[in-house]
Amino acid sequence: TTFYHQPLPYCNISKIWQDLKQSSEAEKRRTTIQVFNKENRWRKRGMSIVPLRWGVMYVPGLRFTAYVAIFRKDGTVCITHGGVEIGQGINTRVCQVAAYILGYGLTVDQISIRPATSFLNPNGDATGRSIASELCCEAVINCCNMLKERISLIAKDMPQATWGEIIDKCYGLGIDLSAKYMVLPKAGQPYNYNIYAATCTEVEIDVLTGETEILRTDILFDCGKSMNPEIDIGQVEGAFVMGLGYWLTEQAIYDPSSGLELTNGTWDYHPPFSKDIPIDFRVSLLKNVPNPLGILGSKAVGEPPQCMSCSCLFALQDAIYHAREETGHDKDYFPLDGPATVEVTQLKCLVDPSQFIM
Repeated sequence: TTFYHQPLPYCNISKIWQDLKQSSEAEKRRTTIQVFNKENRWRKRGMSIVPLRWGVMYVPGLRFTAYVAIFRKDGTVCITHGGVEIGQGINTRVCQVAAYILGYGLTVDQISIRPATSFLNPNGDATGRSIASELCCEAVINCCNMLKERISLIAKDMPQATWGEIIDKCYGLGIDLSAKYMVLPKAGQPYNYNIYAATCTEVEIDVLTGETEILRTDILFDCGKSMNPEIDIGQVEGAFVMGLGYWLTEQAIYDPSSGLELTNGTWDYHPPFSKDIPIDFRVSLLKNVPNPLGILGSKAVGEPPQCMSCSCLFALQDAIYHAREETGHDKDYFPLDGPATVEVTQLKCLVDPSQFIM
């Protein structure tokens, strides 16, 4: 249970932790890191393994609508929903869900997404909180179930008919080929379900300059029964890299007297670039763990991976500890806040100029 006594059903963090340690060869690599650090004074490596539990709440009162229409000429399906496509793949998920629920050989190529309007999708809420895709899919599922219930009355007498022929017959019999549904989550437990994951990150630092290289990151993420593994893995990678900027490079500096932002361009403010991401980046989704509490067994995969990027900060702190060993400060605790820029990293290493010996 959580500290406020909410049960954690279907908790698989122990399996994830053990599987990740094995797949990342963490113990073997840690030994290699120790050897490397003993042999190198001015370059140090560090490693960190971080677990994650993220509670997903379908916020009570949020409204997401969907409208699904089938056209009798060719059987194509048009959908408009209350979410916003911002690169998270919501439109692809909605198309896949519609094809899966309606069945009868319908493919995603026959489904199109039309822009949301305040006429068809009024009073909607913001896309965010990692739940918009799920709730829009739930709205589409309900629309498709309504349509399928109507269509199945006709389709049962047409076992050899194509999807288009079934739809044309339904039209001829005056069946409504459109449906609308609004999802409205109700109040209940603080979280509808939990997401679990673990991350192992290894970094190497240049003690003299403070530059950091992320040598390898392994992520094992539980997204239930993934609707689209390619999208989900892309979301994990993208969110993790976004978090790297917060922890390592994106330092905001303001003028103390005027409050003017001084880091107002990429010359001074540094989002992650191609050289900042892990050199070896391995993302896996936990297999055979459908989520009974989610939509079609799936789980959200938006914000949680961003939190997992903190593993790079802890790995960096581990590397700095090894650098400080050389100066006799290995037992001293030191805070390391984000963003741990090259300047911060170099200063935390407590470089002693008296050791500059060829």
